[in-house]
Amino acid sequence: MPKLKKSWKDIEETSGGGFADIEPGAYILTITKVEPHESQEYARVFWDVADGPAKGNYAQSQFPPSDILSWKETAQGMLKHKLHRLADWNHGFQPTVAFDNDQWNLFVGKRFGAVVRRRLYTAGPNSKNPGADRTAIEVAAWLKPDEYEGGTWNKSLLKDRDQRDKDAAPQQHSVPTPPSMNAAADLYDEDVPF
Repeated sequence: MPKLKKSWKDIEETSGGGFADIEPGAYILTITKVEPHESQEYARVFWDVADGPAKGNYAQSQFPPSDILSWKETAQGMLKHKLHRLADWNHGFQPTVAFDNDQWNLFVGKRFGAVVRRRLYTAGPNSKNPGADRTAIEVAAWLKPDEYEGGTWNKSLLKDRDQRDKDAAPQQHSVPTPPSMNAAADLYDEDVPF
């Protein structure tokens, strides 16, 4: 049986990952994982930074940032836009064919240019600190290669997206939630935004 040099009460609990979110800006990102949610008509696309000083920033993150590919009727125009951007960045890749054939594994490793911004939100009832203001990083726009390279994208996309509930009052938990579950609950504590 393993022995600890400290007692459990002397050990401070952490959720791991001593990294910080990247700064808002334009980046080349790479898809690291795709989780389809067929019944809800979307797939969560996890990503990391592909190039530059922030390359691999989220490689050790238990909860890497993600974006949504939704095929709900109201979001199909955005889906088409994102799939076209993937085709622009990955010559020879046919994302519409992979999508139509439910081949999500073919999306992993594909790159795309994007503007990344901060999302300000209020932690949900299942988080460690319900009602607390939090910050996450999210994709604001998928870019064409020439928009990325020429810096011709709209700089107003860098503005934080504020979704904080100004009237939220912290709620009490009767059963504490482990930190590893808190981060997942806080990452997307609302329904898919479509």
